[in-house]
Amino acid sequence: MEAITTFKNEKRGITLDKEFQQKLAQIMKENDWHLGIGDVSNATGVSQTKLRYWERKGYIESTQGKGQNRKFTYSMLMKVYQMKLLLDQGHTLAVAAQKAESKSHELKLLKQVLFDRFEGMAEIDGHPAVNLGFLDDREDSLLYAVVKKDGTKFKVVPVKK
Repeated sequence: MEAITTFKNEKRGITLDKEFQQKLAQIMKENDWHLGIGDVSNATGVSQTKLRYWERKGYIESTQGKGQNRKFTYSMLMKVYQMKLLLDQGHTLAVAAQKAESKSHELKLLKQVLFDRFEGMAEIDGHPAVNLGFLDDREDSLLYAVVKKDGTKFKVVPVKK
């Protein structure tokens, strides 16, 4: 029988109640972290000159207020990194941008799934586990993503009523 421990306030410092989770998910949907062009360049290895060029060509975008420096979202940082990897593999800039945009869409979907399903953290048999909520509408079992050294496995755990 597996041992399940739900992380409580005394272990993590915060209580992840449903209202907090919903507010956090809303904040994450509506906001994105912003990084300067130097930060993006340092993180990806793409020169600031190339980043400006890519932006002029319409492959990436930034926000820039009056008299302010360019600011890139975290999502755009990931797109730049994907583009660099694809360029390093021999793809053209246009193809790299197209493939990176497709990957960005996939990452947005993954982010949505995680925020929609996240119910909290637990420990199962000594391993950290993410509670992804009820498996189905019967609400008689929970789905956990159990993180182990050899990878993440899913575990269905019956709910005791």
